[in-house]
Amino acid sequence: MEQTYQPTSTDLFDQQQAPKGLPGTLNVLTILTFIGCGLSYIGLIISLFTNSQENVDKQREQIEQLEDSSPKIAEAMQQTIDIAQKNYDNRYILLASGLLFTTMCLIGALQMRKLKKSGYMLYIIGEIAPIIISAVLIGFSLVGGIMTTFMAVVALVFVILYTTQRKHLVNP
Repeated sequence: MEQTYQPTSTDLFDQQQAPKGLPGTLNVLTILTFIGCGLSYIGLIISLFTNSQENVDKQREQIEQLEDSSPKIAEAMQQTIDIAQKNYDNRYILLASGLLFTTMCLIGALQMRKLKKSGYMLYIIGEIAPIIISAVLIGFSLVGGIMTTFMAVVALVFVILYTTQRKHLVNP
């Protein structure tokens, strides 16, 4: 007698579904947060190896060559060099804070997947603090302002979306 396969609740596909009681929007937000945290960790590691004084000096040389032919472009590029120099000068602070606050976002998202309200506050701090630190260390030049504004808009969207899901969270 031939037996047919009957799926059980322990199948791999069943385990990949959202935990029981986890709202779909919160599930999607936390998955996007996990992806964002992974990309952030990768970016931090890449910047650790590519952020060097040698690269800043090479960019300065390129600007000096541009100054004769296009002074306006060279002036705009100088702001980029200034930001690169500030990134290099503060690389260890930016790395440490990046690791700390990305981890806070990750832990916060993991807690919110368990419907714990404490994860929300961890996430909020992990999103907002890097913007403040970046603005203080890098400054508010045109390019720095654009970068900080972009970071703030993305953070604000996620904070608003997570805030709409707070009703599903309970105290630990």
